[in-house]
Amino acid sequence: MRKPVLLYTVLLSILLAVANNLLNSRGIDWLGSPDILQKPSDWPSLGMGQGIVAGIMVAWKDAISHWQWVLGSLAVVFGGAWLQVRFRGASGTKWLLSWLRIGIGIMFLAAAWPKFSDPKDFAMLVAQYQFLPAFSVNLFSLLLSSFEIVVGLGLIFTPYEKEFGAFVFLMLGMFIIALGQALTRDLGIACGCFDIQGAADAGETWYSFIRDVVLIVPVVWLMAVGQRRWLWQV
Repeated sequence: MRKPVLLYTVLLSILLAVANNLLNSRGIDWLGSPDILQKPSDWPSLGMGQGIVAGIMVAWKDAISHWQWVLGSLAVVFGGAWLQVRFRGASGTKWLLSWLRIGIGIMFLAAAWPKFSDPKDFAMLVAQYQFLPAFSVNLFSLLLSSFEIVVGLGLIFTPYEKEFGAFVFLMLGMFIIALGQALTRDLGIACGCFDIQGAADAGETWYSFIRDVVLIVPVVWLMAVGQRRWLWQV
């Protein structure tokens, strides 16, 4: 890990969070926490096996409803890697890493925007995890969305594959722990990953947990084989 990359990423995230909270009409107090809401009365309690099945079903339905995007993305990623091997004699690894960076970068930017644009509602959602000390919930909510934006942009527009891969690994690990403890405690929370309104049922929360666990694998690969290179250097 290059220390300047870590330092600048943290500083940019703090500056972005400060600017957002000062200028955003939905700004919040720096310290404190929203109220903990009562668990929805109709929220189902799922065991681990039931939750995994429900999460897989949500993923399957989502993939089917967006099958054109799924097949198109797979064709670009693996088709491009094959062309690299076939006509350039390259391994195709850099091509795959580039598209992994693009995909994860866009995912983090898309996930960050609703949180960044509405700090008040996002802080309310974070509070429902009942995982952080009450005084730190608002501050964490402000910093997380800004950090996601900086990391998403860093993955796409800087040459630091390993460093920003490590940041993604850190956040995914944090998300997995937070979701895991909420599911274990049967808190009835929504993920809030891409939509502050969150999940409509427990299956969507389990899907979020499974997705993050699966994403850890390619991110570890990015950290292991990543180099200092720009995205287009394939």
